[in-house]
Amino acid sequence: MRGKKDITGQKFGRLTAMYATEKRDYKGSVIWHCRCECGNETEVSQDGLSGGNCRSCGCWKREMQQKRYLLLHQVDGTCVEWLEKRKHRRDNTSGFRGVYKLREGRYRVTIGFKRQRFQVGCFPTFEEAVQARLEAEELIHNGFVRAYRRWEAHAGRDAEWGKTHPFVYEVRKEEGKFRVHAENDY
Repeated sequence: MRGKKDITGQKFGRLTAMYATEKRDYKGSVIWHCRCECGNETEVSQDGLSGGNCRSCGCWKREMQQKRYLLLHQVDGTCVEWLEKRKHRRDNTSGFRGVYKLREGRYRVTIGFKRQRFQVGCFPTFEEAVQARLEAEELIHNGFVRAYRRWEAHAGRDAEWGKTHPFVYEVRKEEGKFRVHAENDY
């Protein structure tokens, strides 16, 4: 086979190349059957192995994701650090998170919080939609972070108080407006 290098027995991250298959990827690279240190077996392109793109059967990624969640503060189903460091998503088509262009040219605005999706509204221009989204973020996301940080500081000074006064931050939409309810005035 032209262009096939024998990498049998070579180790790439957690993967050990066992044997070449007859398969090729879309670029023509040989697919290798590999065994991972965790015991799973998988098939990976030679380009993926030699280029460093495939280093395990997927177990390493799962382990890193689990470790990441241990380092983050999950409060009532919400990650405080993610709210503090929000970035532009690559899969956003309008150019702004939570703003979606509708067929008729208007813009729908939504915001997610505590595993719920809230409809902010529909707006005739992109600028109005972005402004509405920013206002919703300020009230809901930034309000949550500020309230949590105040609660955290109070609970840090008085651990017993923190045990008996759990952090509660609720959002409801009533009569077209968002209402925020914090259980305790921190």
